[in-house]
Amino acid sequence: DPTTRAQRLLSKEAIQRMPSDIHNLPADKVNHYRYLGCELIARIGEGLRMYQPALSCACVLFTRFYSRNGFDAQYPREWGEKEWRDFWSPRNASPLDKRVVAVASLFLAGKIEDNPKKVGDVVKQFYACCQDYFGHHQGSQHQGSQMSVDQQNALKRTILLYEQLLLQELEFDMIVEAPVALNQMALLLKYIGRIEHRCDDEPSDAIQQMVDLGVEDLHRETIDMLSVAKEFVKDSLLTTLWLQYDAPTIAIGIVWMTLKWYGFQFDKGLWERVEKQYKELNTKRDHNKQVLHSMDVPSIATMEDIGEQMVSYYIERKRPPTLP
Repeated sequence: DPTTRAQRLLSKEAIQRMPSDIHNLPADKVNHYRYLGCELIARIGEGLRMYQPALSCACVLFTRFYSRNGFDAQYPREWGEKEWRDFWSPRNASPLDKRVVAVASLFLAGKIEDNPKKVGDVVKQFYACCQDYFGHHQGSQHQGSQMSVDQQNALKRTILLYEQLLLQELEFDMIVEAPVALNQMALLLKYIGRIEHRCDDEPSDAIQQMVDLGVEDLHRETIDMLSVAKEFVKDSLLTTLWLQYDAPTIAIGIVWMTLKWYGFQFDKGLWERVEKQYKELNTKRDHNKQVLHSMDVPSIATMEDIGEQMVSYYIERKRPPTLP
């Protein structure tokens, strides 16, 4: 439902003000903390052999949580110190920790995406990936040592508490739809790649029309394009795009960006076909085939904005996207 999706999104202006309004930090430091959180999610998730939908969901939950709370905050933004102490009672309250928020996001995302992991396994992987959290620094005598049973039990309770915190702060809105973006991106690219192939049995003037639209040999590039576009979608999870746009909009924006990345130039004829396919993917009908709701195709300006934000991400990280 497009209306429900829109309710959880923020304006670009609000996102741009977030470093000062929410975090009271420079924008580059806010981005750095977000990258670290999402990368920790990826490392722990890979160690647990979790699927990409769960990792994607966790990154979005982490980003949403920190769209409302400061990275350096001692407790949630709308809480008082007493509320934070009461939340931890009878244990002593410890400051809000972005690393534990990342781990709890992954633990919760596993349940949401039907890829759950035991909290004990999550604790062990967290210990293996983030020993500085436990005060074990590079080269220290404790590095590589095993956790005590008391440490394990304490961290299990902490992760479960942070899971409750995430649910409260995000108002139990666990709809992320990151897999939707990946699936729709793949379907749209495959559709584009099949256009020229379908024309083989059509009259020669139709084939020439497809050539004129700029899709000659496009289907031969589809596999490579899919690989690059998947990396674009994965990398988008480290940006604030998921606070600003819904999954279908990000999907078609990534398709637009991928086509430009590969240098395909085409007129509106080809893109009109893509828009038609996009509308069909995002139209829900009842059993009588009556339309219940649908989505408008994003404007070119929106898709350009998605591409520009991704380029800014790569420039800031000083690395290009992964190519096949």
